[in-house]
Amino acid sequence: MQFKVPQKIDIEDKILGPLSMVQFVYAVLGGGAGYIAISSLPSPINWVLALPIFILTFCICFVKVNGRSFGQFLKNAMAYAANPKTRLWHKSENNVRVEIYQPKVERVADPYANKRYSRADIEKLASVIDKRGRTSPN
Repeated sequence: MQFKVPQKIDIEDKILGPLSMVQFVYAVLGGGAGYIAISSLPSPINWVLALPIFILTFCICFVKVNGRSFGQFLKNAMAYAANPKTRLWHKSENNVRVEIYQPKVERVADPYANKRYSRADIEKLASVIDKRGRTSPN
């Protein structure tokens, strides 16, 4: 007996042109928020506020980053920025304790940053490198 197996079940149905239901709702909400910002605020301020709303709405509806929607990318970026990067596990006799902390990165000073090399030093180094690069024909 043969059965039809559904294909491409991870693709959302398009309801209005290239927009899925979720994209359409984002477009309506973002467009409405931008329209309210333009119509309710004075002239120079309304465009300063409405333009980022329109750009973010466009990106959420149409832009894909590495094959994923921009909304998913934005959610993952905020979760990455908010969560600590290092986890430590400590086990004691009575309980298990996990510490999560953000490590502080210390910059190591370059020991050669203020060092000046003379022409003679560089020529000496070049001659050593040249001698090592030569191979004997035997």
